Amino acid sequence: MKTFLRYLITTVVGLLIVLAIVLAKNVFAAELKDAMQIWCDAFFVAGVVLVCIGCIVLASNGGVFYMLGYAVSLFFSTLLSSKVTRKYKTYYDYREAKQEKKKSFVYILVVGLVLIAIAAIFLWQYYTV
Repeated sequence: MKTFLRYLITTVVGLLIVLAIVLAKNVFAAELKDAMQIWCDAFFVAGVVLVCIGCIVLASNGGVFYMLGYAVSLFFSTLLSSKVTRKYKTYYDYREAKQEKKKSFVYILVVGLVLIAIAAIFLWQYYTV
């Protein structure tokens, strides 16, 4: 159920992006060929946004942003040193704690690739009309 909910929420977000682009381009007043182009653009942009977010999560799982996260946490713990105790004494402790909390990203990539495939269908329709 949790996996289905992830896919559902990601799909809704992607379709909201599509809807925002379609309404901004006023697709309902366009001719058929122009409408196909607008739908293709909307699905492609939403798909690329989701695929890029999935790639950022993939990079984050690989540890690309660990040093930046540790630096920010160290900065705030130094800034508030009298009120907050440091949670991680060293960068090694921080990295080990973060490696245990890897996030899933496959559902974001799958939904993004499906939206790009729908964009390809609209592109095919655009060239056949």
